[in-house]
Amino acid sequence: MTQDTALLELSADVQAAYLALTPASAAWHERASRVLAGGVSGTVRYWKPYPLSMMAGDGAWVTDLDGRRYVDHFLCGACLLPGHRNPALMEAIAATPQHGSLLLNDVLSCDLAERVQAMVPCAERVRLLNSGTEAVMSALRFARAFTGRPVVIKFYGTYHGQGDDMLFGLDARDRRLGAGITDAAVSQTRLVPFGHPEALGVALAAGDVAAVLLDPSMHHCGLWAGTADDYAAIRDAAHAAGALLIFDEVISGFRLDAGGAQTRWGVVPDLAVFAKAFGGGEKIGAVAGQADIMAVADPARTTPGPFAFQSGTGNDVRNSVAAAIAALDFYKAQEASGGYKRLQSLAERLGNGLSQAFAEHGIGCQYNALGPMVRLFLTAGPKTLDHCLALDPRALNLFHLALITEGVLTLPGSNDFFLSFAHREDEIDHVIAAAGRVLNRFDFRAITEPAEGGHHVH
Repeated sequence: MTQDTALLELSADVQAAYLALTPASAAWHERASRVLAGGVSGTVRYWKPYPLSMMAGDGAWVTDLDGRRYVDHFLCGACLLPGHRNPALMEAIAATPQHGSLLLNDVLSCDLAERVQAMVPCAERVRLLNSGTEAVMSALRFARAFTGRPVVIKFYGTYHGQGDDMLFGLDARDRRLGAGITDAAVSQTRLVPFGHPEALGVALAAGDVAAVLLDPSMHHCGLWAGTADDYAAIRDAAHAAGALLIFDEVISGFRLDAGGAQTRWGVVPDLAVFAKAFGGGEKIGAVAGQADIMAVADPARTTPGPFAFQSGTGNDVRNSVAAAIAALDFYKAQEASGGYKRLQSLAERLGNGLSQAFAEHGIGCQYNALGPMVRLFLTAGPKTLDHCLALDPRALNLFHLALITEGVLTLPGSNDFFLSFAHREDEIDHVIAAAGRVLNRFDFRAITEPAEGGHHVH
């Protein structure tokens, strides 16, 4: 049997099991497809043969339309770091209707910005926005205005939101993510490989770079985070060339540490952007940075310098701001009580348990764990960024779909395991046991690498 034939047979078996357990989601998707483009409100919410539809969430668990419960390791795209329906956030949101949902220059915005300023080292000034995409877009505009330069450097394999200028180079190549992204849109974005300082130096040498944009978690390509020395060297190289360093902390912010990547690695960027865990599930983002750079967005500035426009109708919706205040207070309490260390330990427990489950079935599997995040690589090695970027993802995508049939929600196609502060050892052990049942039930061996030193027997 060829590997492609084995893949087709395995896919049919896994999908059949999924179809049998999720008829209500199938019916909902059929209905939604008649009104929503693709039956979903975003590309990543879809997977074949159709996505799940949920009716409720509580702590580390969610319930679908068929009443089946799942340990949630998707967390709505990593937003729900406090967990579903965190009591502090629910109480904060419940208090907002008495004031109205959208007020002009709501005082809560100042309360939130003061918390960001106290927790995030670079945050001398803050501007609130609606999303991570808007935050990245605004930070790049501020950097270009401040430096008077047009070019932004990003690293291969990183994702920075839905701006056309960012939707390419999401793997090891220059490919664009879908149609509609023009040559002009990407002409001022320069790609370099992470971990190659000489390439960064060449990209900076032209003298036209406004900023180096970096996700310090290196999440999208597999959690290949650098070291404090790596990030300090990138910052120093950018500054020597007259450019700024921007940390995209949409993933790392408040997740790796209460102060984000900046406090985890002790490297302070010029600007940083936040979303996802920042609002604990509500729609909100932020740009934070050095006062002189953020001054370009000050419409009342009295000192000479460029002005960069940034605004938005819903930038400070009260329920989102209230939720973010409660979330940041919650993260500070978790920091004080050792919650971040506990989450890192749970992530390691999950990654080790999953890799051992594959090894017990003769399949090579390695993992990266960073803070409360885990990524798997179905390979015996080498465990390097270049090697793992080149892996065929189809077997792993089927594994994630099969996990759904055993009561574990991840996102087929993304290979993310996100943990929340609501997860406990019992949930982690549930996932490891579910992985074992998946590997007992479905034969992945024909389409995966054997474990190191082993071989597949058919």
